[in-house]
Amino acid sequence: MQGILYFHVPKCGGSSFGAALRLRFLFSQASVSPRKMARPRPENPNRTNTSAQISACYEARHLRLTQLLMQGTRCITGHMRYCPNLHDRLAVDYAHVTLLRDPVTRFVSHYRYLQRHHPDPNRAKTLDAFLDSPDATRIGSQFLFHFGGAASDQDQDQDQAITRAKLALSRFDLVGDLGNPARFLTALRQLVPGPLLHLHRNRAPPAQPIPEALQARIEQICAADITIYRAALALPQVA
Repeated sequence: MQGILYFHVPKCGGSSFGAALRLRFLFSQASVSPRKMARPRPENPNRTNTSAQISACYEARHLRLTQLLMQGTRCITGHMRYCPNLHDRLAVDYAHVTLLRDPVTRFVSHYRYLQRHHPDPNRAKTLDAFLDSPDATRIGSQFLFHFGGAASDQDQDQDQAITRAKLALSRFDLVGDLGNPARFLTALRQLVPGPLLHLHRNRAPPAQPIPEALQARIEQICAADITIYRAALALPQVA
């Protein structure tokens, strides 16, 4: 059976589909989970999301992914960054799959998830105030980060990173849109023969409307991801 790499961008509904895939490949599967990654001790114990921590964590995930590919693990899922070098060397025989989400909706969901599960006294307590923080740029550029190779603090040329992200996603075998999860599941079942259950993991509280007054500001923060998302929706392999 063809192997599969499932790239789970945070707050894009990937937990359920990743779990279903690992169950399908029960005897040769792994999750590159943040809970299993060694994390450096932060200089400030109250700070949960520094650039240094994020970079170190994703470097550890990259090394873990490389190790799993070298071991021949057939199904690998998790918060991983796309690497064209790995695609061309070790993952040639793996279907590359991901699920995207409207960037503005994803941004707000990500912020509210952090507030519920990773409270930080240094993080703005309201969405309005958070938009003015440096973390907002990072949260709003997750597609750029995971597929375009941009640093978490956006210190690289953004246009080049957008181009890399578009090219990366064009090489994927399946790109889904959380706006239509049933269609994505159907396409995933065609890609992975055999039973594939429809599981439900990490259910969030009902989504709250995005304040109209904040819409334009969030769109500006997510501008790069919006460009990548729209390009992805035009791909022939989108579901």
